[in-house]
Amino acid sequence: MTLQQEETAIDQEIVNEIVALTPETWRRAVLEVEYSSDELGEGFDHVIYNPDGLRELVEPSESIYSATLRLQQLFRKYDGYWKKAT
Repeated sequence: MTLQQEETAIDQEIVNEIVALTPETWRRAVLEVEYSSDELGEGFDHVIYNPDGLRELVEPSESIYSATLRLQQLFRKYDGYWKKAT
C-alpha cells in the first residue's frame, strides 16, 4: 500500500468523527492540528471551529486524538513529517 492509500482510511475516520461532533446548525467545520513539543514532551494541539463564525464549543474526541496520532505515525513510516494540518 502507498502512503495515500493508508492515509485515506484515517482521514475518513477523522471526517466522520468531526461530522458526529459538530452541531447540526454548522454547515462547515475545520479541524486544525498542530505539532508542539516542550520540556514535557511532544504532542498535538487540536482545534475544531466553524469558519462561518458560529461559536458553539466543540471539543475533539478521543477518537480524533487517536486518529491524528496514527496519522503522524504513518507519515513517519514513510519518512514524512508535518507540523500543522487543516
